[in-house]
Amino acid sequence: MEIEVQRNNKEAVITLTSRFDVNTSPDIRNVALALYTKDRCKNVTIDFAHVSYIDTSGLATLLDILLSAKEQCAQLTLSGLNERVRYLIDVNGLMSFFTIEGPVQERLRA
Repeated sequence: MEIEVQRNNKEAVITLTSRFDVNTSPDIRNVALALYTKDRCKNVTIDFAHVSYIDTSGLATLLDILLSAKEQCAQLTLSGLNERVRYLIDVNGLMSFFTIEGPVQERLRA
């Protein structure tokens, strides 16, 4: 798993590459929580454009990150979800919990 972070003032984009699973969830959680608490980001976007797989531990991590964002009066946005990732979030009834947007590149061009 590669984790790349880009920051702009109080916003950050975490770009993930590979799988979001039990092995990678702790690293992603630590990066996101540090952005909220240490760097005081108000909006963190997790870019899933290059994520091939997510498991239930990844979903639990997303919920944990979302809870931390709300505690910091901040926002978590999920971006670039492929069909598999979107399905897993939807089938578990979690779509309404998250702000979901198109690919980060499309938003940057707008």
